[in-house]
Amino acid sequence: MNQILLDISRTISRAPFPIPTGIDRVERAYILEFFEKPNPAWFLTRVSGGYALLDKAAMARILPMINGDKPWEGKDLIAHIFGKKKSEALRRAESTLRRIATATSNKKNLSTMLRRYLPGGFSYINVGHSNRQETLWKALRAAGASRMTAMVHDVIPLDFPQFCREDTLERFKTDLINTATYCDCLVFNSTDTANRVRFWLQKWKIQCEGITVLLGVDPLPTPPKPRQSDHPYFVILGTIEPRKNHVLLLDIWKEMANTLHAGQVPHLHIVGRRGWNNRVVFDQLDNAPVMGKCIFEHNNMDDTELANLLSGARALLFPSFAEGFGYPLVEALQKNISAICSNLPCFREIAGDLPEYFEPVDQKGWENAILEKCSRTKATDIAKIPSFPSWHDHFLEIDTIV
Repeated sequence: MNQILLDISRTISRAPFPIPTGIDRVERAYILEFFEKPNPAWFLTRVSGGYALLDKAAMARILPMINGDKPWEGKDLIAHIFGKKKSEALRRAESTLRRIATATSNKKNLSTMLRRYLPGGFSYINVGHSNRQETLWKALRAAGASRMTAMVHDVIPLDFPQFCREDTLERFKTDLINTATYCDCLVFNSTDTANRVRFWLQKWKIQCEGITVLLGVDPLPTPPKPRQSDHPYFVILGTIEPRKNHVLLLDIWKEMANTLHAGQVPHLHIVGRRGWNNRVVFDQLDNAPVMGKCIFEHNNMDDTELANLLSGARALLFPSFAEGFGYPLVEALQKNISAICSNLPCFREIAGDLPEYFEPVDQKGWENAILEKCSRTKATDIAKIPSFPSWHDHFLEIDTIV
């Protein structure tokens, strides 16, 4: 029976951030899938100076820590000496892994460790956009990897470099070239992502098998009692970073606050942690007179709280300039909440004609749509909730690949 080796480096690197992003959710779903299956499965993560390998027993011990149900253990000597540039939470996570891991190795001896514990070959899977250096792919193949599969969630650093950190573009490009060169198969989360990746691979003259498999989406919890609000409000969900286009909504709300009576201005709930390179938006969130009156920021909201907030919203607002998939859109539609979205191909692929679409720079169009929602009695605009792929559906297709 073929053994699975799942890379969980993304999950471990996100230890300082307990609320998972979209890619985090995907890797966690894969962890649970292969942990719960009877098939042999192992888990690999990068740590300071090398790698940690976990069997299912070791993974069972750290799952509560990944899920935030139990704290990571204290720092070890390696973390004290070599991990000073890393956050306290990440140093504790890596220290815990080194204690609990079935085996550890430095970077040069990764192949030796894998050959010892996974004799007879294995299939390697990487879905986290992390740990994709050329040296890793070569070491995996030398260790006996019979098939290597990687998921590509987006190519935003290549298509929209203006929305990324300065050091992201070259690193992302190098990792994607190495991934496509050494992998046996790429998995794309949408047709739009597949088309964008293939454009770049063709440009680089790289050939690699690829398949599109829509992500599974677990519905948010059902609130014991849907939220009731006499005042209309809207929700935007996602990390507060430039490509999410929060500035559009802040400008709209500023305009409404200047032109409407105070009681007529709807509320806006901004849900998500603060990201990077967004000082203009952060300054408004910290200092704008409308904050706490008609705009509210939530940086650490769990799924139960989010489900309760969404349950009373007039609509989810999703004005991004670029996305690879769009978890918030699916989560809102699953809860029978309407959505106003940017006119992006991936949104149309997963949601069809259900949302209202506007270009992300069409401020007047967005404002009119928001005010029109306010004029209605709170009721869903969705005649029938669409059927989205479950994780079970997703993994039925993935099983045929790996």
